[in-house]
Amino acid sequence: MKTTVTASLVVALLAGLAWAQDMGGGMGAAKAQDKACDVAKAEMRDYCPGCSAWPAADKIEKGVCKACKGKVEQAETCVKSCFVCPKMHGGVVKRHAKDCCGVKGCCTETPVLALVSYKCDACGASARKETDVKHKDGMCSGKIGKTCAESTKFPHGGEEDK
Repeated sequence: MKTTVTASLVVALLAGLAWAQDMGGGMGAAKAQDKACDVAKAEMRDYCPGCSAWPAADKIEKGVCKACKGKVEQAETCVKSCFVCPKMHGGVVKRHAKDCCGVKGCCTETPVLALVSYKCDACGASARKETDVKHKDGMCSGKIGKTCAESTKFPHGGEEDK
């Protein structure tokens, strides 16, 4: 359990770094071949909004995150996994669907977590709970669908890193 949670935190950090790199490189807009996450595996997990992370059980005391002293809450989390490869790509961490190099200790299968939210397809209103979605127009009749924060980014959708 401790190893899984620690790996989850590492992946969350890597995902944040990848997101920051994407934003800086002008890749903020989704590419045509990117697809939305199917949110096939979602589960409730402890989440710290202050750290924007899923802290390990030993990092939580009486419902409070030891790192930032913020309140930890249960959040619906989309869970996917991929192989994280830090060594074979010039020091740049890449995500693959399978072990790409066969070097012992390089490619490790890692869970990639993302917050689940609910979004109206017509007005764009969204919230973390379906019942909390507040339509922008009181007359909106759009459908509310489940999505994840990493949608269109591999492994939550889109193509794997080359």
